[in-house]
Amino acid sequence: MVLRSKIEFVNHASVLISYSDIGILTDPWYRGSAFHKGWNLFYENDALEIIKILDNTTHIWISHEHPDHFSVDFFIRYKNKILEKDIQILFQSTSDKRVIGFLIKKGFNVKELIFNKYHNITELVSVYLFKEGFYDSGLLINNNGEKILNLNDCELNTVGKIKHLSRKIGEIDVLLTQFSYAAWKGGEKNKKWRADAAKSKIQTVNLQCKILKPKYLIPFASYIYFSNNKNFYLNDMANRPDEVKNRLDFSDINVIIMKPYDVLGCKEKVYSSTESNLFWNNMYDTLHERKLNEYKTVSFSELEKKYTLYKDRVKENNNLLIMKIARKISPIKIFRPIQILIDDLNITLELDIIYNQFNITNKAPMISMHSESLSFILDNSFGFDTLTVNGCFEELKSNGFINVSKSLAIENLNNLGINFDSKIIFNNTIILLFLRKIISVSKKLS
Repeated sequence: MVLRSKIEFVNHASVLISYSDIGILTDPWYRGSAFHKGWNLFYENDALEIIKILDNTTHIWISHEHPDHFSVDFFIRYKNKILEKDIQILFQSTSDKRVIGFLIKKGFNVKELIFNKYHNITELVSVYLFKEGFYDSGLLINNNGEKILNLNDCELNTVGKIKHLSRKIGEIDVLLTQFSYAAWKGGEKNKKWRADAAKSKIQTVNLQCKILKPKYLIPFASYIYFSNNKNFYLNDMANRPDEVKNRLDFSDINVIIMKPYDVLGCKEKVYSSTESNLFWNNMYDTLHERKLNEYKTVSFSELEKKYTLYKDRVKENNNLLIMKIARKISPIKIFRPIQILIDDLNITLELDIIYNQFNITNKAPMISMHSESLSFILDNSFGFDTLTVNGCFEELKSNGFINVSKSLAIENLNNLGINFDSKIIFNNTIILLFLRKIISVSKKLS
């Protein structure tokens, strides 16, 4: 089968999908670190090459807000080119409107996509957006009957979820999906969790292929490494793209390993999986030679000032009385005091947002982290979410990470439009979802 569409791999989760005079570029992140100095790309693109890509781009789709998909640096760096070509930005409808608001303020042409609905790009090209989990969205591109499914980070990992999507979109021609784990996995000593997570990713890809039955499979959205001296160990069990090819259960599916600027389709075959395997394996094999990111110390007095602003931000978005009630009656024991060892300062801090405590303590710490990591959490409403992805911390007490999460994850929920007020007490769905995630993590740590 020859694809009528043209798929050019650019980097990580970014591909340019072209048909006729339409070019849809996905999740552009091409340089610099992400997740607070926690991730870097194996390969960084040359600016002139990206200009060439943008010359053939009419739309840019951002799957979700995480910085390896929504790169602020990209939109600042290439703003003039995007505006000059009037490239339209496609993004999911969210309650907070943060991403769309940012892009509109910068002058970009933005189209807000509604979930579970086909949006016509032209008479021949349409896109269908669907949601999975709190943040992630996936996109089906229908090019005159040829269907390309981009799952990026969507956790479609059960028969029920995948079949539900399959019923909505029908048969597909190409599947692009993540092939390795992408977050903290239990601390340096918990190698088994990382091994299980890597194996689970391959099993998920197999399950997706079994149900969705693509003609082509392109593994992507995992071409990063954990790049901080605090999290470098997390690379030890990460999957390589050739492992997907070698462990796929279906011989009738073409597994296409692509390196930057390889092209599939449109009567073109500008790729070689053999050459791409060599390219990526060299990247993995020389990983130990790379210079790692490091954090800089933030003083206790500066952390105190930042905590005051953090506390005010939390109280502005939540009802303190409701939080106190939840602390007393919640079955999952949320908003309790937490203790964090700041390893570069060699002090343990106790944080209690309910009773406004930020003190040095002699109590045993639950987790440890660098002062710059805590500073980042206090500065940014997405800070704790970033920490869980970059894994720049260690658990020091049984269930320590879980207990810290039950306090510091409040802004994760706020960013999703979930605030602790009188309504949330009756929101059993949110409470049960949070409880299931906590139980899941607990089992993997044991």
